[in-house]
Order: sequence, then structure tokens, then C-alpha cells
Amino acid sequence: MNTHSLEIRDSGRGHESGLASRSERFLRDVVAEALEDYEPRQPQIDMLRSCAGTIEKGGVLLAEAGTGTGKTFAYLVPLLAAGERAIISTRTINLQEQIVSKDLRFLAGLNPFDYAIAKGRSNYLCLRRLNSFRPSDERENEECAELLRWASKTETGDIEDYGSRRVLVWDRVCSDADACKSNQCAFYSSCCYFGARGRWNKAQIIVANHALVGINAMLDPDARLLPQTNLLVIDEAHALDNVLSDVAGLTLSNRGFDMIMNRLLRLDEKGTYRGLLSQTPDLFQAVELLKTEMGLFWVRVKNTVKHRETIKGTFELKSQLMGLAEAIGGLVEEMVSCTTGLFHEDEELEIKASIIKLKAFAEGMVGFTDCRDGATGFVRWAETEEKRIALRMSPVYPRDFMMSHIMPGYRSVILTSATLSVAGDFSFMTRVLGLEGAETLSVPSPFDFKKQIEVHIKRGINLRQPGSAEKLAAVIIEEASRGDGGMLVLFTSRESMRAAWAIAGAALREMGLNPMVQGEMPNRLMLEIMRESENSVIFGLDSFWEGVDVKGDSLKCLIMAKLPFEVPTEPIVKARTEEIELEGGNAFYEYSLPRAVLKFRQGFGRLIRSKSDSGRVIICDDRIETMAYGRTFLGSI
Repeated sequence: MNTHSLEIRDSGRGHESGLASRSERFLRDVVAEALEDYEPRQPQIDMLRSCAGTIEKGGVLLAEAGTGTGKTFAYLVPLLAAGERAIISTRTINLQEQIVSKDLRFLAGLNPFDYAIAKGRSNYLCLRRLNSFRPSDERENEECAELLRWASKTETGDIEDYGSRRVLVWDRVCSDADACKSNQCAFYSSCCYFGARGRWNKAQIIVANHALVGINAMLDPDARLLPQTNLLVIDEAHALDNVLSDVAGLTLSNRGFDMIMNRLLRLDEKGTYRGLLSQTPDLFQAVELLKTEMGLFWVRVKNTVKHRETIKGTFELKSQLMGLAEAIGGLVEEMVSCTTGLFHEDEELEIKASIIKLKAFAEGMVGFTDCRDGATGFVRWAETEEKRIALRMSPVYPRDFMMSHIMPGYRSVILTSATLSVAGDFSFMTRVLGLEGAETLSVPSPFDFKKQIEVHIKRGINLRQPGSAEKLAAVIIEEASRGDGGMLVLFTSRESMRAAWAIAGAALREMGLNPMVQGEMPNRLMLEIMRESENSVIFGLDSFWEGVDVKGDSLKCLIMAKLPFEVPTEPIVKARTEEIELEGGNAFYEYSLPRAVLKFRQGFGRLIRSKSDSGRVIICDDRIETMAYGRTFLGSI
């Protein structure tokens, strides 16, 4: 790892000038010379100058940069030239790793400086937990043996480096703050997590993610995970709203509770008790009783509240929920009295970690019942799927969290994305995030979309009507029959995707293509297959509308099954639109339409990733032509 800060000076052309001038010269003279086929473009220079200004004088900048602008260099070069430590935050792992392995590595080769990637704690292996892990069956024994082999050679302990194999025991061997001995641990000197923290503290540039930045901001200053900095760049800022809402919100689920309880006590296939409390029979009855009561509660939730239905006023099952919170407290007291001093140190640590998690679950129950919809700026709802039941609570807008937790920690904040405005109007994004006074900049893409993209609109497909799946499948098959490269089909609902897949999947396979549908394999693997072929067809949902970077003939056709309006009855959407209407505004034009246009632009941007790319976009929703608001979509591309 290199240890010098990047110094960009006025080489032989007079005294050192302002940050913008120095950064621009470095981009034009050094980067352009070192990078083959690279030529600084005016949109990139404009963004670089604005970023440099914000870094120098402080404040907030929303910088929208069209696809191909080179926005990463536009903020990285002035950050490095400033010589201060900075945090860069992304939504996706793909961009996080691209910035580290490609952009920062290249720049560090020109002028050495330290940089590091920062991920949430559970991404890192805990050597103490792994070495004290006791497998309960052959599968766990095999996983443990493989992890031990990996641990002996991994430099990071990052699960991402382990490969695409799923590790079922990972939650029991990953780093966990509740089960950590910190510098009192025998493995501290070789700890994967604290080793990563050490690299963060040495680095000038730390590349984190939105969730980690949000969680870090919630901690007391002396307990924060990320180093103190004055500079924050939020890339993929279009996604910050949803991530911060999750971070500031609450989720109580049957799966989450069962994971804690099964760690304590569970029956194996032979009817033998396994788990941390398997040698404490005095607790068997209390644990099993609480499991049963919680199981019945989740059934009541499913029978009482509809899936994703907003919960207003007093929660109908409040008394049962409060009773269960008390029951959890009772079990915790019994566990403390029955286990303290009777277990080996490693087992006692794991039991204490489970106690902390049970207490947090009970506190969440109380918080959920205490919250009354609207009065606190939060919205509550239930999710009742076949195997997963959850109670959710989230802020209606994350702007209060943004202004009270994120913004005070930094002198300069730059938010950037290819999609932050609707026709140059940033008001939607600034209102959602509470950044009404921020400076804004929008620079165009250098790509010639009119020459590089053909846009076709298919009429007569309404996915809410019978027979629409057949019509959509026919379009997919027809486009695939052209055989000129890969295809990405974007959906807004799982039901519609599955219906089209059921009809078109086999037909595409018979044509010699390689169709894949989200959910049957990891998204990342699907994209790797697409990049290395020219006959892949991906059926994808929300996560494929953004973050997909596939060049050339590997992606020649993009099909949008429907304009990406959010479902109006979704709890957060409903709460936001109701608030706008109560204030006398027009919820459709102030919220629903701009939200859909930003999503549309994200999806549209998946097709053209370089000047040499070309292809076609098929829009299977004729509202883009027949409705007046359709012009807003067409005018955004």
C-alpha cells in the first residue's frame, strides 16, 4: 500500500493556482497522457470545476452527470488534489469495487496515495467464532472445513472474496459487534474486521456504501466506524432516499426472531436439542414456550393485516406485542441466571450476543407500538408473504435523518448520479432529502442517443388486463429472433415477470439463446454470463433497472414491460402522496411522475455504456404516447 498523498502542482507554469485549475491541468496533462483513448470532455471539466468549488468553500452540490461523462474522475481528481481525507459512498457493490479496483488503482499509479474499501461488519470473517464453531451435522462440518482452509490464505476475510458459493453458517462465523472481545481477543492481531478498520484509518480515500454511512452517522462520535472526514461524496445518490429510510426504520420479522432463537435452541432431524442452550434443560420449556407464542403472533398478524397494508393509529395487536416483549424480557432474565459462569468463554460470549439481540427485538416491539402514524413522521405496515411475516416502520421522508445525522458531520457534500433531475428540475430530489438550498449542476452525456438508439413503442399491451402476458412474451420472442445480441427485459412486478417467463422462457431456449430470470441465480452471476456472451436474455426486476454495465453486443436490446410508476398503495408512497395532498399540492405531478421518470431514465441508461454501443429500446406501455404526461418521459431521454 502506498503512503503519499496525491500532489497536483503547477509544473513549471507559475505559482500554484486554485483547486479547480490544478485539478483540470492534472486531468488534461497527466491522466490524458497515461490513459489510452482518453480525452477530457467539457461536461466532465464542468463537473470537475463545480466539485472543486464545493470542496474548497464547503456546502452541498447535486451534480447530475449523463452516462459516459466520467463523473468518477470529475470528483476523484479534485478530492485527491485537496489532499484531505474523503469518504465516497455508493449504493451497489459493483460500483464500489469498480472505483477501488479500477479508478483509484489507476490514479494511485500516477501519484501514490492510500485508499480502502469499507463494508459492513458482517461481511468479514471472525477467526475466533470460526475456530470455536462446533458443527452439528455433516453439511456444517464441510462448510466449516472449507472456511478454515480459506481463512488460512485470505488477505481480507471479506465474504465477497470467498466466491459465489452460499455459506449457510456465515451468520455464526462472521464478525458481530455483540460477540466481540475487541483488543482482548487472542485473534485481535490477525482480525479481519479490525484489520479492515486499520486500512480505513490509514486511507486518504475510503469507499463505503450508503447503508454504512447512515449507520455510522447514528453512532456516538467516539463509537463511529468510519474515520472522521470533512468531505463526503455520495455516488448513485438517486438511491440514497430508499437506503436511508431503511437505515432509520425498523424491521421485526419472523425469520429474524427465529434466527436468534434457533441459535439458542433447536431440534435436529433426530429430535435432539442443538444450540447454545442445549446443555441447559432448565431453559428448554421457557424457550419453547416463547417460540410457540411468537409463532401464534405471526399467524395473527397474517390474519389481521393485509400484505403491505398501512397500520394507522393504535396497532390492533398492541397488547399481544407488548406481552411478548415482556416475555422476551423474562427469558433474558432466566438466561442470565442460568448461564452466567457455567459455560466456556466463547459460548458465554455467543449467549451474551443472543441476549443483546433479544433485548433489541423487544425494544423494537415497544417502539413499533409507541409510534402513531403521521404524528412522528413515520409510517408502519405489515408484510405477510408465504414464508416471511414482518412488521415494518420507516420515516415518511429521510430528510430529517439526513439533516440531523448526515449533514452536520461534513464540511462539503457532493451528491452525484446520472439521474437526479427531471428536465433539469432538481426539486423532487432536494425535497425528499431536505437539501432545498443546495447548488445544482446538470451536464449532458457525450453519447449521441438519437444515433445510437432506436426507440420503439408497442401498443395494446396492458399488464393489468388478461392476455397481456402473451402479448408481451410475443414481443420478447420477436426481438430475440433478430439474433443480434443480448437482451435485458425490465419488469415492475414479479407476477408479470413470472407470467412472461412461463410463456417465453422455453421458446427462447429452443432458439439457442440463454434466458435467465431473476431469483433463480445470483444477479451478479447473471450479469457475468451476459458480459461474456452475445445470446443472453435476462428477465429482471428493480435491481436490474440500475447498476447494470454491459457493453457491446452483449446487450443490444432493452425491453421495458411497463412505465415504472410506483404502486400507489405502497405504504411509503401512500404516506408521501397523502402528505402532499394535505398540503394542497398535486401528488401525481409532484411525486409519482418525477419518481417514475427518474426510474425510467435509470433503466434507459442500461443500454448505451460507450460511444461505440448501439441498440434499441422497446417500450411496451403505450401510455408514453397516449397520455399527456408521456411527453415528460420522452423528453427526459
